[in-house]
Amino acid sequence: MKAIRYHGPKDMRYEDVEMPAVGPDDVLIRVKAAGLCGTDLEVYDGVMFYFTSGMSRTPLITGHEWAGEVIEWGANVTGFKVGDRVTGECSVGCLRCDYCVKGWYNQCPNRTETGLLNREGGFAEYIAFPQMFLHTCNGLPCDEASFIEPTGVALYATKLAQTCPEDYVAVMGPGPIGLFMVQTAKAYGARHVTLVGTRDDRLEVGRQLGADLTVNVRSENLVEKVREGTNGHMIDVVLEAVGKPAVWDDIASIVAPRARVAMTGLFAGETCAVDFDPLVINNVTILGSLGGPSCWDEAIDLHERGKVTAAPLITHRLPLSQFVDGIDIMRNRTDNAIKVVLEP
Repeated sequence: MKAIRYHGPKDMRYEDVEMPAVGPDDVLIRVKAAGLCGTDLEVYDGVMFYFTSGMSRTPLITGHEWAGEVIEWGANVTGFKVGDRVTGECSVGCLRCDYCVKGWYNQCPNRTETGLLNREGGFAEYIAFPQMFLHTCNGLPCDEASFIEPTGVALYATKLAQTCPEDYVAVMGPGPIGLFMVQTAKAYGARHVTLVGTRDDRLEVGRQLGADLTVNVRSENLVEKVREGTNGHMIDVVLEAVGKPAVWDDIASIVAPRARVAMTGLFAGETCAVDFDPLVINNVTILGSLGGPSCWDEAIDLHERGKVTAAPLITHRLPLSQFVDGIDIMRNRTDNAIKVVLEP
């Protein structure tokens, strides 16, 4: 079969590889769609931590946002039929350690991560995947189903911050994760959602997806706009999806007393200067939010019920063989690119 494999920085090859072995607990899937994300750009550039630290082996088939159709399965597998549309999780835990037993398999010290950490990914014609981390999504086309992974990231942060109908919510960053956060916050009943960013085209998409207020911090006063939009209350829940140090000053300027801040962005070693006194005085809670554990079935349900959609985010489609072109589109944001879908 054909696949994209990472051999080293700027060395991602579209090449022939062996068909994946199907173990007794595995399902073999014909991949129909796979999404590119910022992490794939980091992998291509050779700066992604798992590879720079030597944690992950190479070569490795990459791609952690994918969906496809069931072809066959191992002897121990039940609950799937040929032709089922499915998508698989990014974090795959050992199911034995204390973290896995508690449902925190994204923190499993023995985990693999699809297309990133010692597990072959979805940039391939076929993938074999363990049934315990595979989810049926027959109510969705495969291109939208390939974005259950970023939806899960957004949903996990929304849940972790205990978002509820009394909350004024701010989403920091109108990238794909942030645009899904707008929708998950709305699905959880937030009474008002503010989307904060620097690109008018992305902010417009956010308005289409339900944001009550958008603020371009390059041209508008964030504090004044938020104060006006929340009738002076300010922000109860911040869902962060930026991963740049400057975001912290923006967050600190708009939080209300007892605010909850869920951080999903990775800062690539950059640090923020934090004044902790107002955080302590105002009982502000800061939460790290990694991945989307135990959220996938709910994320699929939100899509199938129309509470969340990926359709407006899909701006480009390419054959898998044009992976590098897709990377260039993302890097240069060609034609206001948001998400690129690769089709094996």
